[in-house]
Amino acid sequence: MRPASVPAVMAGRALAVALGIGVLAACGGGTERLKAPDYRAKVSARCARLKQASDDLAKAQEPGATGATVRRYLHGAADRLRDLVHGIDGLEPPAALEVDADELVRLLDEYAGGLDELADRVRAGDTIRATFERNAKLVQRLNVAAGQATTLVTRLELTGCILS
Repeated sequence: MRPASVPAVMAGRALAVALGIGVLAACGGGTERLKAPDYRAKVSARCARLKQASDDLAKAQEPGATGATVRRYLHGAADRLRDLVHGIDGLEPPAALEVDADELVRLLDEYAGGLDELADRVRAGDTIRATFERNAKLVQRLNVAAGQATTLVTRLELTGCILS
């Protein structure tokens, strides 16, 4: 169990849910719209990148992880999240899911950018906790995006992308 003072934004497996779990994009150009079950299955099939991002975040929190190690894992998580978004970018969600899918993509992109920003603020010798404490506003912004993404994941029924 994580200490109460550790922001939810970086809480290991819980972050997987926060990351949006699934990601979608609704700008496929001439791509044919998928039916909802097909769309959910295709999105879920790409969720391994999300687990890898979650694993990177857990490694950034390991005892003894400081400075460059924390930075590397935070940037790695952001890169994996972006890979997931790009991997799903060609999928065309059903019209009924399009607004939520677009918003989820926006939130996940914002989240990845926030992880990079947080990584850039890690100082030599810093632990993730020290970085959180010094960057409370950024962490709060990430927590808000995470909560909104989690709501969208539930609404989009992307349960296959939720990591336990």
